[in-house]
Amino acid sequence: MQAQNPHPWTLRFSFFGIPVSIQPMAWVVLALLGGAFGVSTSEDLTQTLIFMVAGMLCLLVHEFGHAFTGRATGALVEGIEIAGMGGTTSFLTLPQQRWRYLLVVLAGPLASLVLCGVFGLVFGLQLGNAWAGVQYAYQMPWREYLPMDLQQQLALGLMSREIPAMLLQFYTVGILVCFWWSVFNLLPIFPLDGGKFLGSLLKNYLVPCVLGLVLCTGLAFWAILEAQWFNMLILGYLAYINWQYLRVFRKKK
Repeated sequence: MQAQNPHPWTLRFSFFGIPVSIQPMAWVVLALLGGAFGVSTSEDLTQTLIFMVAGMLCLLVHEFGHAFTGRATGALVEGIEIAGMGGTTSFLTLPQQRWRYLLVVLAGPLASLVLCGVFGLVFGLQLGNAWAGVQYAYQMPWREYLPMDLQQQLALGLMSREIPAMLLQFYTVGILVCFWWSVFNLLPIFPLDGGKFLGSLLKNYLVPCVLGLVLCTGLAFWAILEAQWFNMLILGYLAYINWQYLRVFRKKK
């Protein structure tokens, strides 16, 4: 997969025969999502860098989930590109059966959710309680529902084991990024995986485009109320994309 005008700072490598390119703008977007605008201390800078690393790892695992599953179901993988608005896995051919294609679509967010569990597993192993770490990974995003006995197990583990604060922060950020990005990606918003899945399942891409337009517009207004300006721009851009796709699919009808 070769870009027409590759940026000189584009990172290129191959993993298991799959070409990967990471555009510089991807790092810029991750930095902004990680709070680059609010950096005023070395701790703020560290937190932003941790978010960038965890976010890039999540994006790569997500796209390799698509690529490896596609390869396993008979598709020909062209390559992976991580750009400003996320990642894309390109295929020269797609699986013939619809259920195989649906599996390829779901494999991305599911791979990210598995990575979420891996973060928890490694954290738990360092605490001496692997199962508690895995439980923490999938329950921590809903912090108010974290069971008291699990909190006690984690607290005892942290008291008996010394884990660097930066490493703890990396686990926490990695878990949150993998979990919530996977959930967001599964929403019926085109061209996210949830929108592709629903459109293919119904054989009608107008439905996810309408749902995507409504959801993104509503979430953009929520981001404005929460003063999350960069998230508002992303959601507004997605709403615009769904509006454009809606016009295209309506013409095809």
